[in-house]
Amino acid sequence: METKDSKAPYNFIPLNDKVVTSEKVPDFDKYHNERYTGYIDIKIETLTPLYIRDTLTEEEYRKKNKSYINPDFFSPGNLYRIPGSSLRGMIRTMIEITSFGKFLFFDDKRLYYRAVGDRSKLGIDYRDTMVDAVDGYFPKFKAGILREKNPNQYEILPSKELKELENIQIYRIDFNPGTRIVNDSNGLALKEFEFREVYFKPVKASCHNHYNTKKKPYKPKYAKLDSIRLNKDENHPNRGYIISSGYMNNKHMHWVINEPDPEHKPIEIDKEVILSYRNDKQRKALNLLEKIDELKKIGEKPEVPCFYLTDENNKIIFFGHTGFFRLPYLKTIGNHIPPEVKGPEKIDLAEAIFGNEKTHMGRVFFEDAYLDKKYQDKLLGEKTPKILSEPKPTCFQHYLEQKEENIKEHPKNLAHYNSKNLLRGYKLYWHKSGKNWEDQKNTGGNSPKDTQHTKIKPIQEGSVFNGRIRFENLSEVELGALLFALDLKKGLAHKLGMGKPLGLGSVRITPSLYISNRVQRYSDLCAEWDGLKKEEINKIDELKKAFEKYVLEKLGDKKGSLWELDRMKELQTMLDYENKPADDKTDYLTLYNFKERKILPTPTKMKQANMTRKFTRGF
Repeated sequence: METKDSKAPYNFIPLNDKVVTSEKVPDFDKYHNERYTGYIDIKIETLTPLYIRDTLTEEEYRKKNKSYINPDFFSPGNLYRIPGSSLRGMIRTMIEITSFGKFLFFDDKRLYYRAVGDRSKLGIDYRDTMVDAVDGYFPKFKAGILREKNPNQYEILPSKELKELENIQIYRIDFNPGTRIVNDSNGLALKEFEFREVYFKPVKASCHNHYNTKKKPYKPKYAKLDSIRLNKDENHPNRGYIISSGYMNNKHMHWVINEPDPEHKPIEIDKEVILSYRNDKQRKALNLLEKIDELKKIGEKPEVPCFYLTDENNKIIFFGHTGFFRLPYLKTIGNHIPPEVKGPEKIDLAEAIFGNEKTHMGRVFFEDAYLDKKYQDKLLGEKTPKILSEPKPTCFQHYLEQKEENIKEHPKNLAHYNSKNLLRGYKLYWHKSGKNWEDQKNTGGNSPKDTQHTKIKPIQEGSVFNGRIRFENLSEVELGALLFALDLKKGLAHKLGMGKPLGLGSVRITPSLYISNRVQRYSDLCAEWDGLKKEEINKIDELKKAFEKYVLEKLGDKKGSLWELDRMKELQTMLDYENKPADDKTDYLTLYNFKERKILPTPTKMKQANMTRKFTRGF
């Protein structure tokens, strides 16, 4: 099936197949004659507006509430500057990429998903896990009451399974989406994620007429109640719980479950499952564990109705507040990164230069870069940028490699986080014009009711910052790596600060190299008194070439430049400011198109496709 490509303000530099190891890290007890010590002065020119948020002073923090956001540009002591830490992080990432180093800085967490109506393989797998498609999509999940057994130890009391009604345990009942009043309930209306004890007359499961979003009929199987009551009577003899999930468009049914079975032994939940549930930070539904804590505080019975899945050994796999609850992926993010590019046993060039926590300290020191006095009037007024939201790593069609076999029969065969497919790699942002980042319609910002907009005061394009990077005992290759990351090819530029998805933060860095003669410095009292001698541009090129030669030899590649490698061509495309795509080609997808699970092409393929369309339109 043919599918149009996705688009995004970001793209990825692929993970390398092999890690280039560093030279031996030198001893730190002396300066080595064969190594370089000195500093690099850097001139940073803003090509688009730049913004780095300022911190709050103690006085500001006392005057403002905790939700207050300071719109000012970073300026401790009223001096506008780019923090050295921001420069350090950007350059380290660039060295990791260009030196084919280890991929270390990722959050090795487990992601979660809920894909009831998803048309991709994720949705297919989710439905196969949660319902029996052969038996009218009858639920495979079960119901019960979750309670705390001991501190941080939980168990579930399974609901009764009524054998006379084919072991029915779970029911549905209609409610009015406008008033939220449950059908024939004497006016019972539930809040979002609320649950109540109710009484009802149980019924068997049967097939019911439904229509999907394309108005095609299907017949799911479930037990449907006609009425419920808050008190027991002859027409409502059985006790249970009604449970409201999140209110959404077209939702018109609540869940109802039987009361716990006193003859059934409680099922204890493994601590790993509890920890996994606590770690699901993106959950918007009721957090059952927090609800139990809340009930304990107010003196109510600390028990909550829930739904859960078990394996063949009756061990609980996962649980949730609603029938179709969120599931954890079987694999973590780290499982999608090859062991050879994340292993601690190797030291790459970036780690050799910047240090680590266990074996050695770093040998580079980034100072803040201060705004040149000539450009003090370049501060823009208070602005409201467009909403800074984006697809997260759960967007597997962007963040995971999709092979040819995954693209076939799109979207039914897309790889997700239960697959063996690799992470796409280093995430970078496209350069943009820097002209379309303001939200002209909404000025929200610091309003307590507006949590999506913010206020900022950027520095205009055309401004200049000056900073310095000091280094000690770097080899020719290591200094070359640092310069290669700073001194990009003509037309390329870096990205810094906040608002990169909107086009803010494109900067061009020009380095000047100064090398210290350690022998002369300590043998001549007047040596380097007036500063270090600036090296010629040829010296910078010589050091960069030494770095390129080292990496290429380690990779076993005979090309003349790193930029000729396929992986580096992807990097060059992302850094290319002079030939950047049109802004609308790197915007976020609309929600509708996002749901189509379109695949994000590589940077070079995306750019080539845009150039082809542009060329075709010329005829």
